[in-house]
This record gives sequence, structure tokens and C-alpha cells, in this order.
Amino acid sequence: MPMPEIDEENRKRPLCYDPEREKFIFFDDIVSGKEKIIPVKTLSESDLKKLVIERWRSLSPKTKVQAISGQPFFRDDVIRAIKQDKPFGKDTLEAEMIALSELLDIIQQNL
Repeated sequence: MPMPEIDEENRKRPLCYDPEREKFIFFDDIVSGKEKIIPVKTLSESDLKKLVIERWRSLSPKTKVQAISGQPFFRDDVIRAIKQDKPFGKDTLEAEMIALSELLDIIQQNL
């Protein structure tokens, strides 16, 4: 599978978090060799929350998501749900962890 093409908006969203340095790591940092991939599965729940919240913060406040059977959530609603351990927040963490793990695997294969 080729290296994924990441648009400008998503280049501003972190893909990893290094808890030792308290640093977010971005696509360009990884592909340039400036930073190494920190596997998402190695993060504590607290550090995963930091990463996912930062990813959501980088989006427009008007960004909206909706589960098939639920109400719509705007960016700040999602962040609040994650911070408060609400079901939608937990589902968001799980979905982000899976998506990021898959994306990072593809990037790693192409380095």
C-alpha cells in the first residue's frame, strides 16, 4: 500500500503523542525522519485522551459528527464527551485509536 496522501488540514492534526517529552508528533515530522512513530496502543488512556482531544481541537468548531442512531455532536461536544468519559467519548477514543493505528502502520511500511 502506498504512502497515504494527507491534505493540509490533516497535516495540522497530530498522529502520535510522546508522553516522555509531552510532545505531539505530526505526519511531516514522521516522514521527514525528524520524529519516530509512537504506537497509539502503547499510550495510557490519559495520554490517548490528550492525543485525541488535541486532534479534535485542531478542527473547526463547526465540525459535526453523528452516530447512526444518535444526536449530532460538534467539535466541543466531542471534546467534552471524551473528558467526561461519556459513552460517545469512549467510542470516539476507540475509533480514533483504531484509525490512527492503521494509518501509522501504513506510514511505517512506507518509510
